[in-house]
Amino acid sequence: MRTTLILASTLFTACGSGVPCGTGTIERNGSCVPSDEATGSAACGPDTVLVGNQCVSTVMCDPDTTMPVTDPSTGMTTCKGIAGGGCGACPAPSSANVQTICGQIYNFEDNTPFTASGGAGMKCDPTMPAASGPCALGMAAYDALAFAADPMNATPLAVGDECIDDMGRYYLKDVAQPAGPFIGIALDDIATANRGPGGETNLIGVATKKHPGQKAQGFEHWIVKASTTTAWNTSGGPAISTGYYVPVYRAHCVDGIGSGPGCAGDVSANEAGVTFSNSDATHPTTAVYFQAAQTTRHDVNTAATATGANGTALVTGATTAASLAYSGTGGLTDTVNCKWDTKAGGTLAGVVFIQVYRPVNVFGKVCTE
Repeated sequence: MRTTLILASTLFTACGSGVPCGTGTIERNGSCVPSDEATGSAACGPDTVLVGNQCVSTVMCDPDTTMPVTDPSTGMTTCKGIAGGGCGACPAPSSANVQTICGQIYNFEDNTPFTASGGAGMKCDPTMPAASGPCALGMAAYDALAFAADPMNATPLAVGDECIDDMGRYYLKDVAQPAGPFIGIALDDIATANRGPGGETNLIGVATKKHPGQKAQGFEHWIVKASTTTAWNTSGGPAISTGYYVPVYRAHCVDGIGSGPGCAGDVSANEAGVTFSNSDATHPTTAVYFQAAQTTRHDVNTAATATGANGTALVTGATTAASLAYSGTGGLTDTVNCKWDTKAGGTLAGVVFIQVYRPVNVFGKVCTE
């Protein structure tokens, strides 16, 4: 999770063998090579570094004007321009009493952007939904705790304007603020007959903190296809009929509004070695994890006791009655200044509820991850 970059402190560094090596290189076996060169079987492309056995991007994209597009085979990320069309620009809220939420829809199995074939950034027309792709989808905002308690009867929050385009970009402008501290965003097929496992995605729920008068940029949403949840079940995980609470542990501290002063690194990098924790013993939960080296989310490993390379767990038994009881242990290097955030959540029948966890400051400290 924490990429170590060996930086030259002067223009030229005298290497151990006497070979002068330039900035960004080190001496190895009598030759100067890149200081982040992979010494194992993995070969990392430009703007990536080797972390464990993965190539991790060092590219940071401006969420107002670009979206990150990552090649899963190389780990390379490029910033694709989004200004001037569709739902790429993130509009400011119209008052201090409402909030805008903007981001990209991804395929949860491989975390690639969910786009239509040949998508050109055209805004979808919800009155004429497509048969497939982003324009087959619809969103609604809720009080997250009310949705988690009773998703079928929860009342949607008022939204001033909503947009999904054929590149999977979206925004919800002027979202009314809920009574609780979190806004939930539900995503499913627009067509009633396709909702649930029968369409492009199962019913997905995510949540973010409410920030009246601000805009949450780069907020990820996902589709989770029926083929994905079937693979989880057949490899030893729970079934969609039970539902899933899905913590995703990310390596670096950023909250969707802005990063803290100590935060650094790829905001989408996942964290291995984290065990889901529940501090409320009166509401027991069960967690399973994925294959250790698997960067996609396809095959459960029932023997695993912590997250693998995809940073993800599947939890059953989660309930909002446990309040802010859910967190994680392990995986952090800076345990003096950092801890895992605590959150509420629930396992809902027929729903995949995805929650991103990040390192946060220990009280009185500044997290450096």
